[in-house]
Amino acid sequence: SLKREKQLKIASETMYLYAPLAHRMGLYAIKTELEDLSLKYTEPDLYKDIAQTLQDKRRERTKFINDFIRPLKEELEQRGVHFEIYGRPKSIYSIFNKIKNKGVPFEEIYDLFAIRIILKSEPAKEKSDCWGVYSAITDIYQPNPDRLRDWLSNPKTNGYEALHTTVMSSSGKWVEVQIRTERM
Repeated sequence: SLKREKQLKIASETMYLYAPLAHRMGLYAIKTELEDLSLKYTEPDLYKDIAQTLQDKRRERTKFINDFIRPLKEELEQRGVHFEIYGRPKSIYSIFNKIKNKGVPFEEIYDLFAIRIILKSEPAKEKSDCWGVYSAITDIYQPNPDRLRDWLSNPKTNGYEALHTTVMSSSGKWVEVQIRTERM
């Protein structure tokens, strides 16, 4: 209901101030929502294209994530790991950023999917448990050595701790896997 200029002002302010503030405070779901909503007004055509493509491929994506997770669940359960595992697509803003920054079409973005593994771990064993899960993942899927991010040894400035790796699925798609504990 606002004029276009006012919409753009609010969206720009949100991207400049509120989304980074939410990120800094560890409110990642809110940060993602703010970025997506801002993009909806600053780049409406691109936003609609990405959202529509994600919607069109939703069933295919859900099947892919379930097929990817199945062997991981089996392996981790066999090893006696206590965990929760979630699959999710990248946010619209994150996809937009990759299209813009890398100059590639949607179809060539190789990590549209992210898997989160949350471990139930004692504080003294957190790092070794995360690396153990990393080992289990790389026993099943081929990792991309250039895409390993170790924020266990050196947490981000906002306190974020996790281990991120990107692996090749059995169907040839790249998938980012994030490993952390409940405390993290």
